[in-house]
Amino acid sequence: MKDNKFYSILDLIEEIDKVDKMIYLHTSSTSDLMLTQYKNQKLKLSNYLFKELLTNSDNRPEVMYLIKIFIEKFYDNELNHLKFGENDSLKKIQNVFENYS
Repeated sequence: MKDNKFYSILDLIEEIDKVDKMIYLHTSSTSDLMLTQYKNQKLKLSNYLFKELLTNSDNRPEVMYLIKIFIEKFYDNELNHLKFGENDSLKKIQNVFENYS
């Protein structure tokens, strides 16, 4: 990975951390508008980070480990409260993963 891409990825992580702190600040707010906007921004930046990691890492499998660490760090709270509806296609994909041995 080239230095400019490396620093770009570090900047993305820093930006996500800042947004994450804003989410925390707005969690107890009476209005969900700002909280929703920050969550959407965090998701957008996270998607961009994953794309950058996957396209600029020379296809190294260790990137998947980095993505796992990122998800555990920045999405742990969301994952603990995750619930899919029965007819949700993501629930069906979850069931497929859970049935693999």
